[in-house]
Amino acid sequence: MDPISYVFSAYLNAVQTGVETHFSESRNIHVTPVEIVYEGETIAFQHQIWRIRDQSVCGNVRQDLQRFSKCTVKAKRLFGALCSELSQGASQDPKRARLRTMYCNASMSFKPTIASVGLATKTNELDSARQACNAATIAAMGSREPAVLRKKKELCEAYEAMKAAR
Repeated sequence: MDPISYVFSAYLNAVQTGVETHFSESRNIHVTPVEIVYEGETIAFQHQIWRIRDQSVCGNVRQDLQRFSKCTVKAKRLFGALCSELSQGASQDPKRARLRTMYCNASMSFKPTIASVGLATKTNELDSARQACNAATIAAMGSREPAVLRKKKELCEAYEAMKAAR
């Protein structure tokens, strides 16, 4: 390749790369991962084509339900805060306008996961009697033994008596 062709090829390659990079960034074609620390929590998410991918929000803690729930609630607040911040003051920057639209849309459409995990409450006597009657009924369905049928009758009568007393 002669030197002039080489220089011309390098020039075209540089222009093409610059145009392609500018196009990709302005259109937000590629999936873009983001991590923001907000209220002491790292909120991780991805966006593409100026839309936040809901399934990616807090994906780094999805395996821990309580942390995931707390993270998604904070993410919803983060999107609202970013929307408010980017909405203040007029700006001619098109990227800022796209970010504002993206965060404002997310603040309205993103649904956080609300979860609360705790100890099961103690069952009362009536619930225990009902469960015993149900278990005996199931056991009696597949049996013709008099002892099993008698036990079912006793447990279910005790449950019915408790229920009637209330």
